[in-house]
Amino acid sequence: MVDSINSVSTVNIRPPQEYAKYEYEVEIDGKKQMACVEKTPNGRVTIKVGDGKDVKVINTDVQGLMEFNKNYMPKDILYNSKPIEQPNEQKEVYSGKLAQIMKNIALAGMMINGNRSNRDLQDFANQQQIMQDNFNAMQMHQQAVDTALQAHNTAVQMTTPGMGIV
Repeated sequence: MVDSINSVSTVNIRPPQEYAKYEYEVEIDGKKQMACVEKTPNGRVTIKVGDGKDVKVINTDVQGLMEFNKNYMPKDILYNSKPIEQPNEQKEVYSGKLAQIMKNIALAGMMINGNRSNRDLQDFANQQQIMQDNFNAMQMHQQAVDTALQAHNTAVQMTTPGMGIV
């Protein structure tokens, strides 16, 4: 292995320095303008904002850039096929006496369904219990059949000549 070579100086390898430069649209005071951002490796950021005629230069750091973007970048609009309706904003379809009648009918229906649902839940619980009891009875019956079959096979084996327990 070579430890040194004559007349060769050492070379320090530094990580590459990254300069970032990009442009995007911002909205300041209701006007759409272009922002040109230049980021240097030492953390300094230069933001040039303007519409071509009047250009403002902002010298800041990365935190300042984050604050600038938070304040002036346009918000993303997510498109939906139908407008979102707020659940607490119900539209009044009926008015006057008809509205009162419809509300009373809806309230009566909810009260009837509430009482019925408690009864239905109790009936369902009873059905589940009956089904569980039937399943347990079938398991016990199958176990008794298996035990009887095993005893029968043992008895047949014991009484058949030449087929005794070896």
